Amino acid sequence: MLGWRMRGAFRRHEILASGLLPLAFALFTSAVHAADVSYIIQQAETGFFAGGGVLYQHYTEVGSSGAALDTETGSIPAFTVGVSGMTTNPRGGFYWRAAYTRANGSTNYSGHYVSGAPAQTTTTNTISEFRGRLGDAFGIGRALGVPTAIIPYLGLGFHHWTRNVGNGSGLGGIEQYADSHIGIGLLGDVAVNRHWVLGIHLLEGYTFGAQLQATLPMVVDTSTNQEYSVAGTHALGDRPYWDVGLKAVYLIDPVWRVYLHVRRTTFYYGASSPTPIFDQNGVFTGYYTQEPNSSTVQTLTTIGVAARF
Repeated sequence: MLGWRMRGAFRRHEILASGLLPLAFALFTSAVHAADVSYIIQQAETGFFAGGGVLYQHYTEVGSSGAALDTETGSIPAFTVGVSGMTTNPRGGFYWRAAYTRANGSTNYSGHYVSGAPAQTTTTNTISEFRGRLGDAFGIGRALGVPTAIIPYLGLGFHHWTRNVGNGSGLGGIEQYADSHIGIGLLGDVAVNRHWVLGIHLLEGYTFGAQLQATLPMVVDTSTNQEYSVAGTHALGDRPYWDVGLKAVYLIDPVWRVYLHVRRTTFYYGASSPTPIFDQNGVFTGYYTQEPNSSTVQTLTTIGVAARF
Protein backbone atom coordinates (compact mmCIF):
# COMPACT_ATOMS: atom_id res chain seq x y z
CA MET A 1 0.00 0.00 0.00
CA LEU A 2 1.26 3.47 -0.78
CA GLY A 3 3.08 5.37 1.94
CA TRP A 4 0.49 8.13 2.05
CA ARG A 5 -2.20 5.57 2.80
CA MET A 6 -0.18 4.02 5.60
CA ARG A 7 0.24 7.46 7.10
CA GLY A 8 -3.21 8.66 6.16
CA ALA A 9 -3.87 9.93 9.67
CA PHE A 10 -1.16 12.55 9.28
CA ARG A 11 -1.85 15.98 7.92
CA ARG A 12 0.49 18.71 6.82
CA HIS A 13 0.11 20.68 10.04
CA GLU A 14 0.96 17.60 12.11
CA ILE A 15 4.20 16.91 10.25
CA LEU A 16 5.21 20.56 10.21
CA ALA A 17 4.31 20.99 13.88
CA SER A 18 6.36 17.92 14.80
CA GLY A 19 9.34 19.44 12.97
CA LEU A 20 9.07 23.01 14.29
CA LEU A 21 10.01 22.17 17.89
CA PRO A 22 13.32 20.43 17.06
CA LEU A 23 14.01 23.14 14.49
CA ALA A 24 13.50 25.88 17.10
CA PHE A 25 15.75 24.00 19.53
CA ALA A 26 18.44 23.58 16.87
CA LEU A 27 18.28 27.25 15.94
CA PHE A 28 18.65 28.23 19.59
CA THR A 29 21.60 25.87 19.96
CA SER A 30 23.19 27.28 16.81
CA ALA A 31 23.19 30.76 18.34
CA VAL A 32 25.48 29.41 21.04
CA HIS A 33 27.71 27.11 18.99
CA ALA A 34 27.77 28.67 15.51
CA ALA A 35 31.36 29.80 15.99
CA ASP A 36 32.36 26.12 16.10
CA VAL A 37 31.46 25.60 12.42
CA SER A 38 34.60 24.71 10.51
CA TYR A 39 35.86 27.19 7.93
CA ILE A 40 36.36 24.23 5.56
CA ILE A 41 32.65 23.39 5.82
CA GLN A 42 31.68 27.01 5.30
CA GLN A 43 33.86 27.06 2.21
CA ALA A 44 32.24 23.86 0.88
CA GLU A 45 28.75 25.35 1.31
CA THR A 46 29.38 28.76 -0.28
CA GLY A 47 29.48 29.77 -3.96
CA PHE A 48 28.05 29.19 -7.40
CA PHE A 49 27.76 25.60 -8.63
CA ALA A 50 26.86 23.76 -11.83
CA GLY A 51 26.74 20.07 -12.61
CA GLY A 52 25.47 17.47 -15.02
CA GLY A 53 24.33 13.91 -14.70
CA VAL A 54 21.36 11.57 -14.86
CA LEU A 55 17.87 11.56 -13.40
CA TYR A 56 16.35 8.11 -12.96
CA GLN A 57 12.57 8.19 -12.61
CA HIS A 58 10.15 5.43 -11.63
CA TYR A 59 6.52 6.52 -11.91
CA THR A 60 3.62 4.21 -11.05
CA GLU A 61 -0.13 4.76 -11.38
CA VAL A 62 -2.23 2.69 -8.97
CA GLY A 63 -5.88 1.65 -9.20
CA SER A 64 -8.45 1.66 -6.41
CA SER A 65 -7.53 -1.96 -5.57
CA GLY A 66 -3.90 -0.99 -4.98
CA ALA A 67 -2.64 -2.81 -8.09
CA ALA A 68 -0.33 -1.01 -10.52
CA LEU A 69 -2.07 0.22 -13.66
CA ASP A 70 1.03 1.35 -15.53
CA THR A 71 4.65 2.31 -14.96
CA GLU A 72 7.25 4.57 -16.51
CA THR A 73 10.92 4.02 -15.81
CA GLY A 74 14.18 5.22 -17.26
CA SER A 75 17.19 7.51 -16.98
CA ILE A 76 17.33 10.90 -18.67
CA PRO A 77 20.09 13.53 -18.90
CA ALA A 78 19.90 16.34 -16.34
CA PHE A 79 21.77 19.41 -15.16
CA THR A 80 21.69 21.58 -12.05
CA VAL A 81 22.81 25.17 -11.46
CA GLY A 82 22.58 27.16 -8.28
CA VAL A 83 24.12 29.23 -5.52
CA SER A 84 24.50 28.71 -1.78
CA GLY A 85 26.06 30.43 1.16
CA MET A 86 26.99 30.21 4.82
CA THR A 87 28.03 33.19 6.90
CA THR A 88 31.49 33.18 8.44
CA ASN A 89 31.18 35.81 11.19
CA PRO A 90 31.56 34.66 14.81
CA ARG A 91 27.79 34.56 15.38
CA GLY A 92 27.29 33.21 11.91
CA GLY A 93 26.10 29.93 10.64
CA PHE A 94 23.16 31.26 8.62
CA TYR A 95 22.75 28.91 5.64
CA TRP A 96 20.86 29.32 2.38
CA ARG A 97 20.71 27.52 -0.96
CA ALA A 98 18.84 27.92 -4.26
CA ALA A 99 19.08 25.44 -7.14
CA TYR A 100 17.43 24.84 -10.50
CA THR A 101 17.37 21.39 -12.13
CA ARG A 102 16.19 20.42 -15.60
CA ALA A 103 15.97 16.98 -17.21
CA ASN A 104 14.85 16.11 -20.72
CA GLY A 105 14.62 12.67 -22.35
CA SER A 106 12.62 9.49 -22.87
CA THR A 107 11.48 6.77 -20.46
CA ASN A 108 9.79 3.41 -21.03
CA TYR A 109 6.01 3.19 -20.62
CA SER A 110 4.26 -0.08 -19.78
CA GLY A 111 0.49 0.16 -19.44
CA HIS A 112 -2.69 0.32 -21.47
CA TYR A 113 -4.47 2.28 -24.14
CA VAL A 114 -7.63 4.12 -23.06
CA SER A 115 -9.54 1.25 -24.67
CA GLY A 116 -7.90 -1.16 -22.21
CA ALA A 117 -5.55 -2.90 -24.66
CA PRO A 118 -1.94 -3.40 -23.43
CA ALA A 119 0.59 -0.81 -24.56
CA GLN A 120 4.38 -0.66 -24.58
CA THR A 121 5.92 2.59 -25.79
CA THR A 122 8.16 5.48 -24.79
CA THR A 123 7.35 8.74 -23.06
CA THR A 124 9.03 12.07 -23.73
CA ASN A 125 9.70 13.94 -20.49
CA THR A 126 10.70 17.47 -19.60
CA ILE A 127 11.20 17.97 -15.86
CA SER A 128 12.02 21.29 -14.23
CA GLU A 129 12.31 22.07 -10.56
CA PHE A 130 13.44 24.81 -8.23
CA ARG A 131 14.51 24.16 -4.64
CA GLY A 132 15.42 26.54 -1.86
CA ARG A 133 16.70 26.15 1.70
CA LEU A 134 16.97 28.49 4.69
CA GLY A 135 18.65 27.31 7.85
CA ASP A 136 21.21 27.85 10.58
CA ALA A 137 24.33 25.85 11.34
CA PHE A 138 26.05 24.85 14.52
CA GLY A 139 29.19 22.89 15.11
CA ILE A 140 29.59 19.74 17.16
CA GLY A 141 33.22 19.12 16.24
CA ARG A 142 34.47 19.51 19.81
CA ALA A 143 32.33 16.58 20.92
CA LEU A 144 33.18 14.35 17.95
CA GLY A 145 36.83 15.24 17.52
CA VAL A 146 36.37 16.04 13.82
CA PRO A 147 34.98 19.27 12.27
CA THR A 148 31.24 18.63 11.95
CA ALA A 149 28.24 20.87 11.32
CA ILE A 150 24.54 20.20 11.81
CA ILE A 151 22.26 22.47 9.75
CA PRO A 152 18.49 22.33 10.29
CA TYR A 153 16.63 24.10 7.50
CA LEU A 154 13.27 24.91 5.99
CA GLY A 155 12.94 23.50 2.49
CA LEU A 156 10.72 24.87 -0.27
CA GLY A 157 10.39 23.74 -3.87
CA PHE A 158 8.45 23.76 -7.12
CA HIS A 159 8.29 20.87 -9.62
CA HIS A 160 6.92 20.75 -13.18
CA TRP A 161 6.73 17.68 -15.42
CA THR A 162 5.61 17.64 -19.06
CA ARG A 163 4.71 14.06 -19.99
CA ASN A 164 3.99 12.98 -23.55
CA VAL A 165 3.08 9.28 -23.54
CA GLY A 166 3.63 7.74 -26.97
CA ASN A 167 5.45 10.82 -28.28
CA GLY A 168 2.45 12.25 -30.08
CA SER A 169 0.91 8.92 -31.12
CA GLY A 170 -2.34 9.77 -29.34
CA LEU A 171 -1.86 7.10 -26.68
CA GLY A 172 -2.20 9.45 -23.74
CA GLY A 173 -1.74 12.95 -25.04
CA ILE A 174 0.30 15.65 -23.38
CA GLU A 175 -0.03 15.98 -19.62
CA GLN A 176 1.59 18.66 -17.47
CA TYR A 177 2.03 18.05 -13.74
CA ALA A 178 2.91 20.81 -11.31
CA ASP A 179 3.31 20.86 -7.54
CA SER A 180 5.11 22.67 -4.75
CA HIS A 181 6.48 21.26 -1.52
CA ILE A 182 7.47 22.45 1.94
CA GLY A 183 9.29 20.55 4.63
CA ILE A 184 11.73 20.46 7.52
CA GLY A 185 15.23 19.26 6.67
CA LEU A 186 18.51 18.45 8.34
CA LEU A 187 21.96 18.66 6.72
CA GLY A 188 25.07 17.18 8.26
CA ASP A 189 28.61 17.96 7.03
CA VAL A 190 31.93 16.43 8.13
CA ALA A 191 35.31 17.87 7.12
CA VAL A 192 37.42 14.75 6.82
CA ASN A 193 40.51 16.88 6.17
CA ARG A 194 41.28 20.26 4.60
CA HIS A 195 40.25 18.98 1.14
CA TRP A 196 37.34 16.58 1.67
CA VAL A 197 33.85 17.36 3.04
CA LEU A 198 31.20 14.63 3.21
CA GLY A 199 27.53 15.37 3.77
CA ILE A 200 24.06 13.88 4.13
CA HIS A 201 20.68 15.60 4.08
CA LEU A 202 17.15 14.50 4.96
CA LEU A 203 13.84 16.29 4.43
CA GLU A 204 10.26 15.38 5.27
CA GLY A 205 7.28 17.44 4.21
CA TYR A 206 4.22 17.68 2.03
CA THR A 207 3.32 18.68 -1.48
CA PHE A 208 0.69 21.37 -1.99
CA GLY A 209 -1.09 22.85 -4.98
CA ALA A 210 -0.51 19.70 -7.05
CA GLN A 211 -2.42 19.67 -10.32
CA LEU A 212 -2.53 18.05 -13.74
CA GLN A 213 -3.27 19.91 -16.95
CA ALA A 214 -4.33 17.48 -19.69
CA THR A 215 -4.08 19.12 -23.11
CA LEU A 216 -5.03 16.27 -25.43
CA PRO A 217 -6.17 13.14 -23.56
CA MET A 218 -9.13 11.15 -24.88
CA VAL A 219 -11.50 8.64 -23.33
CA VAL A 220 -13.42 5.93 -25.16
CA ASP A 221 -17.15 5.35 -24.58
CA THR A 222 -17.24 1.60 -25.13
CA SER A 223 -21.02 1.60 -25.67
CA THR A 224 -20.67 3.77 -28.79
CA ASN A 225 -16.92 3.34 -29.48
CA GLN A 226 -16.66 7.13 -29.58
CA GLU A 227 -13.73 9.16 -28.26
CA TYR A 228 -14.25 12.24 -26.10
CA SER A 229 -11.81 14.81 -24.82
CA VAL A 230 -11.49 15.25 -21.07
CA ALA A 231 -8.83 17.94 -21.38
CA GLY A 232 -8.64 20.36 -18.51
CA THR A 233 -7.02 21.02 -15.15
CA HIS A 234 -7.37 18.45 -12.36
CA ALA A 235 -6.39 18.90 -8.69
CA LEU A 236 -4.27 16.05 -7.27
CA GLY A 237 -4.37 16.81 -3.56
CA ASP A 238 -1.61 17.22 -0.96
CA ARG A 239 0.59 14.23 -0.21
CA PRO A 240 3.80 13.31 1.72
CA TYR A 241 7.18 14.25 0.31
CA TRP A 242 10.58 12.77 1.28
CA ASP A 243 14.09 13.65 0.23
CA VAL A 244 17.46 12.12 1.14
CA GLY A 245 20.86 12.81 -0.34
CA LEU A 246 24.60 12.18 -0.08
CA LYS A 247 27.45 14.36 -1.29
CA ALA A 248 31.24 14.41 -1.46
CA VAL A 249 33.06 17.71 -2.00
CA TYR A 250 36.75 18.07 -2.86
CA LEU A 251 38.22 21.54 -2.28
CA ILE A 252 40.92 22.17 -4.86
CA ASP A 253 41.91 25.55 -3.43
CA PRO A 254 40.20 28.37 -1.49
CA VAL A 255 38.03 29.20 -4.52
CA TRP A 256 37.39 26.10 -6.62
CA ARG A 257 35.92 22.72 -5.70
CA VAL A 258 34.33 19.69 -7.39
CA TYR A 259 31.52 17.56 -6.05
CA LEU A 260 29.45 14.39 -6.44
CA HIS A 261 25.82 14.53 -5.30
CA VAL A 262 23.23 11.72 -5.21
CA ARG A 263 19.66 12.57 -4.19
CA ARG A 264 16.58 10.34 -3.89
CA THR A 265 13.12 11.94 -3.81
CA THR A 266 9.78 10.23 -3.21
CA PHE A 267 6.39 11.92 -3.54
CA TYR A 268 2.79 11.06 -4.38
CA TYR A 269 -0.22 12.42 -6.29
CA GLY A 270 -3.82 11.74 -5.35
CA ALA A 271 -6.50 10.74 -7.83
CA SER A 272 -8.32 13.48 -9.72
CA SER A 273 -12.05 13.97 -9.32
CA PRO A 274 -14.23 11.85 -11.68
CA THR A 275 -15.18 13.62 -14.92
CA PRO A 276 -18.70 13.03 -16.30
CA ILE A 277 -18.82 11.63 -19.86
CA PHE A 278 -21.67 12.19 -22.33
CA ASP A 279 -22.23 10.56 -25.71
CA GLN A 280 -22.73 12.44 -28.98
CA ASN A 281 -26.42 12.87 -28.15
CA GLY A 282 -25.68 14.48 -24.81
CA VAL A 283 -26.70 11.40 -22.83
CA PHE A 284 -24.69 10.76 -19.67
CA THR A 285 -22.75 7.49 -19.96
CA GLY A 286 -20.68 7.47 -16.75
CA TYR A 287 -17.56 8.91 -15.15
CA TYR A 288 -13.92 8.86 -16.12
CA THR A 289 -11.02 9.48 -13.73
CA GLN A 290 -8.31 11.27 -15.67
CA GLU A 291 -5.58 10.60 -13.10
CA PRO A 292 -5.45 7.70 -10.58
CA ASN A 293 -3.31 7.65 -7.44
CA SER A 294 0.38 7.60 -8.27
CA SER A 295 3.86 7.50 -6.78
CA THR A 296 7.09 8.97 -8.13
CA VAL A 297 10.61 7.98 -7.10
CA GLN A 298 13.49 9.98 -8.57
CA THR A 299 17.24 9.49 -8.14
CA LEU A 300 19.37 12.39 -9.36
CA THR A 301 23.12 11.85 -9.69
CA THR A 302 25.29 14.85 -10.64
CA ILE A 303 28.97 15.66 -10.87
CA GLY A 304 29.87 19.32 -10.89
CA VAL A 305 32.17 22.23 -10.16
CA ALA A 306 31.72 25.16 -7.81
CA ALA A 307 33.44 28.48 -7.19
CA ARG A 308 33.34 30.46 -3.97
CA PHE A 309 32.33 34.11 -4.24
